[in-house]
Amino acid sequence: MGEVSKAVELEQVERYRFSAQYPDQPFGPLVVDEAIPTGGSAGPGPVLSLATAVGHCMSSTLVNTLERAHVPVQTIHTVVEVEVGRNERGRLRVQRLSLQIRTAPLRPEDQPRFDHCVAIFEDFCTVSGAVREGIPIDTKVGPGSS
Repeated sequence: MGEVSKAVELEQVERYRFSAQYPDQPFGPLVVDEAIPTGGSAGPGPVLSLATAVGHCMSSTLVNTLERAHVPVQTIHTVVEVEVGRNERGRLRVQRLSLQIRTAPLRPEDQPRFDHCVAIFEDFCTVSGAVREGIPIDTKVGPGSS
């Protein structure tokens, strides 16, 4: 069984705008919001947050894999594209995430190890691996304590 921890607490500020607090973390709150016209675009919405999480995890996992193989690379630049469409019931769903990670080894002699790292790193990505497999979500709604 995995480690369970409180990752984020969301407090409604106004309509679709929430303040995301991260308990026991050294950084402050993040504003999240839905895009205009639904919300006010004061911060990333759920779709962009998912894209950010997957892109960050994939990029970080590649960094870790390359560091373990002692392969110095050019600065990594990642672009995540999100395809949103309707499912068979007409509900909007994220249908595909596409990542383009741009980097290259600094030394030509590292190309074979670089290629090996690129071939294996995705298998170690915590977030994208879970998203690909489908993550069970347990949801409860009840009265608040405020």
